[in-house]
Amino acid sequence: MGCSNIAPVKEGEGIKISGTITYDRVPLKQGNYGLIALDYNNIKKVSGKNLYIKAVDENGLVLYTTTSDSKGRYSVYVPENTPVKIRVYARMYKKDVWDVSVVDNTNMKATYVMEGSLIDSGTTSSIRNLHASSGWDGEGYSGQRTAAPFAILDSINTVMQKVITAKPNISFPQLTVNWSVNNVAASGDRSIGQIVTSNYDGENNLWILGDANSDTDEYDDHIIIHEWGHYFEDKFSRSDSIGGPHSTGDYLDIRVAFGEGWGNAISAIATDNPIYFDTSGYAQGSGWSMNIESAQPENPGWFSEASVQRIIYDLYDKNQDGRDNLNLGFKPIFNAMVSKERNTPAFTSIFSFIHALKSENPSKSYKIDEIVASEQIASISDDYGKYRSNLAGGIYTTPIYRDLRVGQSIRQCNQNQYGVYNKLGNRTFIKVNIDKTGFYTFDAQPYGGAYGDPDIVIYKAQYPLESMGMSPLEGSSSDSLSINLTPGKYLVEVYDASFNNSCFVVKLNKEAGTYKPVMSKGQIKRKPLKMPQY
Repeated sequence: MGCSNIAPVKEGEGIKISGTITYDRVPLKQGNYGLIALDYNNIKKVSGKNLYIKAVDENGLVLYTTTSDSKGRYSVYVPENTPVKIRVYARMYKKDVWDVSVVDNTNMKATYVMEGSLIDSGTTSSIRNLHASSGWDGEGYSGQRTAAPFAILDSINTVMQKVITAKPNISFPQLTVNWSVNNVAASGDRSIGQIVTSNYDGENNLWILGDANSDTDEYDDHIIIHEWGHYFEDKFSRSDSIGGPHSTGDYLDIRVAFGEGWGNAISAIATDNPIYFDTSGYAQGSGWSMNIESAQPENPGWFSEASVQRIIYDLYDKNQDGRDNLNLGFKPIFNAMVSKERNTPAFTSIFSFIHALKSENPSKSYKIDEIVASEQIASISDDYGKYRSNLAGGIYTTPIYRDLRVGQSIRQCNQNQYGVYNKLGNRTFIKVNIDKTGFYTFDAQPYGGAYGDPDIVIYKAQYPLESMGMSPLEGSSSDSLSINLTPGKYLVEVYDASFNNSCFVVKLNKEAGTYKPVMSKGQIKRKPLKMPQY
């Protein structure tokens, strides 16, 4: 890069260059055998909204910066008779409001850009329109897929604008979207594209698939918004989800069921389109879809992501069907998510959300209950889901929370009837109330003939919900966690490390002596496993 003696100019001075930023958006269609496909014969030209733009000279000196508006329009001012090119970044930027970039995780996280030609600014105003092409030639992707990062940003802009309707002065924390044509559905090294699937990692990053003829998600707006929904939980509400694989018919851990159901619901709410789709396969022609609102229930209940998504969307939408006689709109849902759901003393679930929503909208409680009942969930009156009768066809799934008092014990069993890690029955939730500051020990011993390897995790029942300690032993049939506790409410999670069917006796005792300021054997740096939210 050479030196430049050109001085930038202020707005209204020099030569005005203006134009419109657009990109190719590939819609979807129903293909053969009911499969969902991208419709390359009907590509739409869509405006590039809120994009960060620079005018630079031949030496790379930045002469002017601006952003496009909601119609994709921009204006810059540059010195006259100067070679200038317009550079459009795959970045939505508005100071103190949002900053979202799409980067290539397989190329040192470089931000995607689209550049115009280097042309002399002359002495009069000019128009320079820039368009990002899909790269599709009728048979395949033969050209650069320049439009893809801008399509991703547009989907995120859609959901951010929906959130702004509920809180106009909201500020969104920085977000990086990692997308590459090399991103594949394989686990391993993310720097070469092995991202497992599209996901939010809990650390300000979305990871989006881009492998053509296998699975691409850049035009799947519901997928993008679903993952952004996990970002929303992380930054504005709360998610206690442990992540991991899931599908609509699964019997899930209540935290996972709510998080994934929320992600699906917010995608339908933001787009005002209940048809959720995911394109994949050769020529992106063999994807699938589901109706967020009216799909036939499969294993409905408080453990079902599909039930959660239908409930939340029915609470929002204007379409009245069956027991859905309510149109709350988005703001009450937003308010519940960012207030009482965020601060629930329980784990986040359909129980904590509905209890929050009803407490903030008491006149609508009956109609809320009707929608909830349509998914075979009895009226919800607290954050913990007391008095559940739906056992999901199994055992050891209710009560959802057990109470454990100091000096007492409970017997609990975990089972893997519905799968492992994040499925219903894999973990036991325990409520504990501590009255006095002191040193306490939680002890798990095998019970009956179903031996396992117990893990004990304790959380303070408040926002932010973080692990305070975890039992230290691995590969042992018994374990204990000793920890200093102050008065308050706590949540304890007990599970078998290998997720085998196993039973334990769990005891809680206050140790003799005073509060211990030093680390105990239980207060080690071992942390519970938490997978990305897919």
